Amino acid sequence: MTEQMTAYGFEQSKDHNGSIQFEKREIDKPKPIDRQILVEVKAVALNPTDVMTWKMKKSDDTSFTVLGRDVSGTIVEVGDDVTLFKVGDDVFYPGTSNVQGAQADYHLIDERMVAMKPNNLDFAEAAALPLTALTAYETFYDQLNLPKNSTESPTLLIIGAAGGVGSIATQIALNDGIDVIGTASRDESRDHLKSLGVNKIIDHKKPYEPQLKEFGIESVDYIFLAANADDNIKEVSKIVSARGHVCSILPLSEPLPMAFFSKSVSFNYELMYTRSVYKTEDWIQQHHYLDELRKEVEAGNVHSTINHRFEEITEQTLSEAYDQLMTGHTSGKIVLEHTV
Repeated sequence: MTEQMTAYGFEQSKDHNGSIQFEKREIDKPKPIDRQILVEVKAVALNPTDVMTWKMKKSDDTSFTVLGRDVSGTIVEVGDDVTLFKVGDDVFYPGTSNVQGAQADYHLIDERMVAMKPNNLDFAEAAALPLTALTAYETFYDQLNLPKNSTESPTLLIIGAAGGVGSIATQIALNDGIDVIGTASRDESRDHLKSLGVNKIIDHKKPYEPQLKEFGIESVDYIFLAANADDNIKEVSKIVSARGHVCSILPLSEPLPMAFFSKSVSFNYELMYTRSVYKTEDWIQQHHYLDELRKEVEAGNVHSTINHRFEEITEQTLSEAYDQLMTGHTSGKIVLEHTV
C-alpha cells in the first residue's frame, strides 16, 4: 500500500474574484527516481504565479491541485542518480510549473534546481528567496547580459523594485556593483527601497524622463520590468538608451512601442520555469545560481525578503495568506511554516 501524506489544495477554482478555498486531503507520498529528491517541507513562500495557476485552471478540471513554488526543508530520500545531495541535507529551491506544489508534508523536485539552505537563515527566511532570486540572476546574466562586478557600474532601472522579485533583484544588483534606480509609488515602498540601499527612486505612476533628469540621467542602458509591464512599457521606450536592453517577467498584451525598433533595443522575456519545463542542457545553472545566492546570504551581502510569517499551514492560514498576496500591495514575501 502506498504511503500517504497531507496536502492542501483545491479541485475547482470557482469564483476568481473571491478567496481560494483550500481543502486538506490525504494523497500518495511521492517517491524519487533518477535525479529527484524528496524533501520534508518546513516552509513554503507564496508567489503570484501560484495565483495564476488557480485562475487559469479550467472549470472542467477536477484534479486536486496543490500550489507552492518556493520551498525549504530537509531531504528524506534521493533518487538513484542524485550526486549533489544526501539524506539529511537542509535545502531551499523553487518549484516549477510542471510538478505538484509544496503545500504538503513532502515535495518532489529535481536536484538541478536545488541548493543547500544558507546556514544563517531559518527555514521560513530561506523559503522567501529561491524563485525571486533565480528570476533576478537569470534576468541579469542570461537575458540582459549585465557585466558582473564591473568597474564601470552599469545603470539598471528596476520597475517594481519593492516587490517580491524587485526586493531580491535590488540586493543582488547592488552587491554586484550595479547602479540601481528603483521605482516605487507608495511611501512604504520607497522606505523599503531606501532600507535596501537604493539612493535613486522614481515613481512609476509619473513620467519617467523628468524624474531621471533630476538625477542627471538622460537614458538607461538596462531595464528590468519586474512588475506591471503593460502599464510601464511606453515610459520605458522613452528613456531606454539606443541599443539598450529590456527584460520583462510578464507578457505584454500589446506590440512593443516603435521606439524599440528605432533604437535597436534588445527585448527579452524571463521565465524561471523554462529550464525545468523544457529540461534544457544548462538546467544545472539554476543550482549554481542558488549556490551563489547561498554564499552571498551567508556572507551577509543579501538578506531574506520575508515580510509576513504564518506559523502553520492550514486551510485558513493559506486562504488568509493568499488574500494578502492578491491585494497587490505587499512588500517582500509571505511565508507559511510547516511541521509534518
